[in-house]
Order: sequence, then structure tokens, then C-alpha cells
Amino acid sequence: VHKLVKRYGSFTAVDGIDFDVMKGEVFSLLGPNGAGKTTTVEIMECLRSLTSGEVRVLGMDVNKETLKIKRRIGVLPQDFNAFDFLTVKENIEYFGGMFDRSLSSEELIKAVDLGEKRDVWFKKLSGGLKQRVGVAISMVNDPDIIFLDEPTTGLDPKARRDVWGVVQGLKAKGKTVILTTHYMEEAEVLSDRVGIIDHGKFLALGTPREIIEE
Repeated sequence: VHKLVKRYGSFTAVDGIDFDVMKGEVFSLLGPNGAGKTTTVEIMECLRSLTSGEVRVLGMDVNKETLKIKRRIGVLPQDFNAFDFLTVKENIEYFGGMFDRSLSSEELIKAVDLGEKRDVWFKKLSGGLKQRVGVAISMVNDPDIIFLDEPTTGLDPKARRDVWGVVQGLKAKGKTVILTTHYMEEAEVLSDRVGIIDHGKFLALGTPREIIEE
């Protein structure tokens, strides 16, 4: 991401930020609501156009190679939802059917530890379990990069830690994870590097230890 700017009329949501994400790391954008986190990742996900600057994902330009990028990334959006009256397994298989190649539903259910809930309607799951289904769906096409936009907002502490375990499992599999959060402890526990963002600009960028020392 190089000199990225996103404006809406006279309002600048992202104000000339630069950063790189390395293969296999968990990189977090940490900041309050309205800081520019979601706008930044939605540009990287090819869901929003940029005003100026350059964004390349897996070496590809987000303006020119949108479809190729989308095939190789997974996304858990901030307001994730699935089909209430399909089971966990049926929901995963439905989304898997959208891709030319997908992982098996059983493999994904195991990855997010939902074996006991495999045949339960999505509607009947707790908030934390629903988020785990969302992570499974974001992995359905075996992506190189997984974007998790505020995956634990609104969850109780136990459910939040369960989702943290799933994210740590993704890292153990060698996946690159880009996470947005406004929880400082979440960024500290999960991240290899953190960018603290507010009003569309970085206040700090580095490992959790480097930022704490600073």
C-alpha cells in the first residue's frame, strides 16, 4: 500500500498511508471507529475504489486485476451473516459452490472447531460460533490472504478468545491474515505487526513490543 488516499467529497477517510504486509504474518490495523481501517481493507479487497496512490495484493494492481485478486483472498466482513435456516455444513458448502475450487466442508469445520455444531441451523448459534462459521467461509477457497474486519466486536470475553484461537490456527497454517480491530489487547495477542491508525493516518507502525516501548 503506497500513498493511499480515499476521499468522499471534502472528507478524507484515508490520508496518504504506506505499509507492506509480509507473507505468513498477522498484520493488524488498530484504531477507533471511523479511523479508516475498514475503508483501507475494502480497497485491498477490491470492494472500494481508491482516490489516489497504489495498492498491490499478491503482486497484482487492485485497479486492473480485480477478479484474479478476489479468487485468492478470503474475507470476513464486519457485518457477516449467513443463511439462518441452513446448517453450519450447508452454509459452508453453499459458499464453496461459488468458487471453481474449494476446500471440503469437513476440513473447514474441523479448522474452526465446529464439529459438534455441524448440523445445527446458523440461526441457533451464539455470536461467537457465528463468527467461527464466518472464518470458515472466508477460508472456503483456500485463500493466500484472509481479511478479518473486526471479527470479535460485540462478543463476550470467552467467545472473543475462541475466535483468537481460530486466528492463531490460521497463522499456524501459514496464512497471511489482515485484521482490523479497536481492541488493543487483541492486536497485542494476535499480531506480528500493528499499524495504529486515526483520522486516516498512521500514528505508529511496528511490532507490538516496539510500539509499547515507543
